[in-house]
Amino acid sequence: MNELPLKRVELGNDRALEFSDRSNRYFGDYHRVLIEVDALIESADGMIRLRYQRPLKRMGVCSADTVREAESLIEQFLATTAPYMGQPGFAQKLLDSLERPGQRLWKRLS
Repeated sequence: MNELPLKRVELGNDRALEFSDRSNRYFGDYHRVLIEVDALIESADGMIRLRYQRPLKRMGVCSADTVREAESLIEQFLATTAPYMGQPGFAQKLLDSLERPGQRLWKRLS
């Protein structure tokens, strides 16, 4: 990715989350706030980038509220997910789950 992330959160243990803003205006003053989430995980093969397949999204946001809504979506995601992802052994469990058929929550990008 050539763009800098909107926000980067270090989870420790060679793990980080990056949030990228892919929002757009779709009608008049209304926007779709769309945040993509990437997990960076250090493995024996080097740094692996995974994309969360359920982007954080809010529709019908007026221009004046887009930044606040993006921050709110990120904070909600972090409140529920970051403690779980920061646990010991999580990275290996996540990498192992990528090999299982039907796993559609994370996609390996690199």
